[in-house]
Amino acid sequence: MEPVSPLIKASAPARPVSRRRTQFALGVGVAVVAGLGYGYGVKPAAATPDQIAASTITPVRNTTVVCPIVNGQADVNVNAFSPAGGGAPATGDTATVSAYNNQTPAVTLKQPGALSTAKNLSGDIANLSQDNVPVVAQATGAYAPGFTLTETIASTGTGTLHGLASTPCTAPDTDYWYIGAAADAKSAKLNIYNSDQIAAEVNLTAYTQDGPVASGVMQTDQGLLVQPAAQYTQPIDLTALATGTTPLAVHLTTTAGRVSAALLDSDSNGGRDFILAQKPSARLVIPGIPAPSNNAASKMKLQLTLLSPTTDTDVTLHWIGGSTITPDVQVPHLTAGKVQQVDLSNVPVPGEAAALQIDSANGTPIIAEIRVVAEGGNDSAYLSPVPALTGESIVADDADGSVVELTNTAAKDAQVKVTTEGSGTPNAQTVTVPAGSTKAVKLQAPTGGAAPFAVSVVPMDGAASVYAARIMTGDGGLITIQPMSTALETVNVPAVRSDLSGAVPQP
Repeated sequence: MEPVSPLIKASAPARPVSRRRTQFALGVGVAVVAGLGYGYGVKPAAATPDQIAASTITPVRNTTVVCPIVNGQADVNVNAFSPAGGGAPATGDTATVSAYNNQTPAVTLKQPGALSTAKNLSGDIANLSQDNVPVVAQATGAYAPGFTLTETIASTGTGTLHGLASTPCTAPDTDYWYIGAAADAKSAKLNIYNSDQIAAEVNLTAYTQDGPVASGVMQTDQGLLVQPAAQYTQPIDLTALATGTTPLAVHLTTTAGRVSAALLDSDSNGGRDFILAQKPSARLVIPGIPAPSNNAASKMKLQLTLLSPTTDTDVTLHWIGGSTITPDVQVPHLTAGKVQQVDLSNVPVPGEAAALQIDSANGTPIIAEIRVVAEGGNDSAYLSPVPALTGESIVADDADGSVVELTNTAAKDAQVKVTTEGSGTPNAQTVTVPAGSTKAVKLQAPTGGAAPFAVSVVPMDGAASVYAARIMTGDGGLITIQPMSTALETVNVPAVRSDLSGAVPQP
């Protein structure tokens, strides 16, 4: 059926309608009625295979990611990277990074495969309470596939906030779960930003060891209005909700629109790091548990925090290090809505990198987080569960000596390609990860290049059970760990065909 042309309003003076025009209009009316009669009386035949367009996989052409920076210091840097392979940029293809309310981009990428850095994007180092300044990045055309932005807060030694912290900047969403915040915390700040052109409305629900926090206990919790292209009025400090030493879980949902959110937890010893959002699942895999050294002045501490939001359940743990074992720890029964903890500090073996797999009974969705207190106790990091990699994963801020930990939960060995790039010549290596084990890969800058640089991790030959995390350290026991997720490089456009059967009732 040919499309009907839009009506055109004539600008000439009105004239009496001729009999011919009346006849033509009547003919059109008869044709329309006849068509409707066909629609009501005859069910369209099933389309033949050649009439149905196959679904297609096409490169992403537009990407927006946001870093809702939750700190007022001037030591916030972001690194932007688009991998080569998305084709040569055409006229109009761009990738820019801009600070909130600043019309001049802080970074404009010059070509895919090259790393760009923007420094000192937030606040004044002498004024830790200065307003938050989110960062918005947009990429189009050949820059969009795999476009990655990583935010890093360096350690400045200012006051008690000196820990190294790093996080991926993320696309807007409607549902976020966080767990592990505000245990022995100096602050646990949640910032919310709306990069869309319509207002968003947000609800927050918090959970403690005693269960869900009653609505109204939080100073702001329900119906938070976030205006278009703006952040919520100020970062929300969650520490007042904590009870005892058990951390919080927080559920953020939108009833209208979408937002980007980030949570930075700073403990009383001066350590800090971002806590990534996650989705409840019956199986969680948390990669990136650092390998302890043999002679640490004080050993690394690991604290697992768990929550089953709606249903009582039991969980089982599998430690995936040099091999897969069941750790000798007491795992509590999870009561719905109550946050619980497990101390894993005695499980790691010196020199052994690891991951943790958590399975709940009866397919009950749960969330979990591991807090790492580094050897020496000067900094902390958070490990969140992530899905297995289905393609390339990128972290855009790495230094010499950074480590990527690769975990393979499958029953056969996996091949993984690890590449450092961003300046100089990419430095690629293929790593074999034995079945049911974790392997640490120490990173080196691209040949002829320098830090910071990007790292890319790609499972090879159909490997479907590979998990990854990047560990970056600094002098004085500083540490930040980023679990890695698959970069958005392609989208699947579903099959479509012409069919008017939905327009009218069928017999």
